[in-house]
Amino acid sequence: MEYTHYIAANLESRGGKYRAALKYIDEDGARRKTTKALKATGKRAAQKELEEWRAAMEAEWNQRQREGAALAVLGFDPETVLTVAAYVRRYIDGKRPSIDPSTFNEYGRLLDNIISPLLGEVALSDLNPDMVRAWVAKMGETYAPGTMKKALTLLRSACNQAVDTDLLGKDPTRGVKPPKAGRPRPNSLTAEGVRTVREVLRVAGMTPAMLGVKIALYTGMREGEICGLRWANVDTDSGVLKVEDSIGRDGTRFYAKDPKNDGSARAVYFGSELAADLVARREEMEAACLAAGVPFTGALYVLGDIRGGFMRPNTIWQRWRNLAEALELKGTRGTRPTFHDLRHTFATMAVAAHVDIKAISASMGHSNAAMTLNIYADATAEGKQRAAQTMQAVLSSGEA
Repeated sequence: MEYTHYIAANLESRGGKYRAALKYIDEDGARRKTTKALKATGKRAAQKELEEWRAAMEAEWNQRQREGAALAVLGFDPETVLTVAAYVRRYIDGKRPSIDPSTFNEYGRLLDNIISPLLGEVALSDLNPDMVRAWVAKMGETYAPGTMKKALTLLRSACNQAVDTDLLGKDPTRGVKPPKAGRPRPNSLTAEGVRTVREVLRVAGMTPAMLGVKIALYTGMREGEICGLRWANVDTDSGVLKVEDSIGRDGTRFYAKDPKNDGSARAVYFGSELAADLVARREEMEAACLAAGVPFTGALYVLGDIRGGFMRPNTIWQRWRNLAEALELKGTRGTRPTFHDLRHTFATMAVAAHVDIKAISASMGHSNAAMTLNIYADATAEGKQRAAQTMQAVLSSGEA
């Protein structure tokens, strides 16, 4: 091994005990020495222990040099202790140009509320798997498993970058797993609740907000996707909605953006009842445009206004909340269903009706069918009994 810092290594023997000495030159050019008592009792074993210690010390010194150089490149003061909070903040700021503003804000909340309270002031170089496990266990007492998973993923991503840039020798989150989440239980509308909502939609008049409610119930689309739906992406003849835009939120500001992920950009199919409502809405907007002397274009939002504005997601879920309160609706978990629970209702009812699971997954914009099954498929007593009868018939016939 080639040594660059410790210029000499010697064994010192006193009273039958060995001591190792490493010599080096400090930053001021002065000669220095550090020593260590050895466990070995024989000279050969002591020499081996000396070389092992020298190699470890040299590796540690080299790591500090790499860390210092990396800190300087990243704009940190090499003489100042780099904390976990400072580094993760820098990592998040570096991600800002390439991530959605809502994601950037979520990262900031995860850092401030979950990572910083216990790990924020820890030196990044001191962070180790035991510390991270203790943090996960402690924060898991307060936060949901899904939230903890997001926080751990953020910390792990930042640490991986630190390894890539030589700030860390190893990833301190290695082998650490977030708390296990129980199977999610959607708060879908009950069958009675669906009938009640359908009847209200039939008799109350199809306002833009109520059309949004119906789209959610009949297609499973997310509220941001519904608010971002433009007429150019609506084909009432074929019964297809193309999800290509969504409305996001950055604090108090709302903005048009791409869908949640690659799988969220998709085609969603719908039936004749919703098609009739969409045709009526389009005719209404075309008439309003004509009266105002402005052109009707495919760029206009389905739930928006003739000036090109969109309906904010918080508007649509507030209208739904008012309706759910007035109707005293309760979901399958016994609580008031949110607007997002309309999406759950669509999927739950589709699974119960034995709709092809891949078709449901594609319509929902899930990454795969397994995710859809994990959330919405439930082995009911009726379903298990039907399976038992089917298997009995198959086994009795001897046909597979």
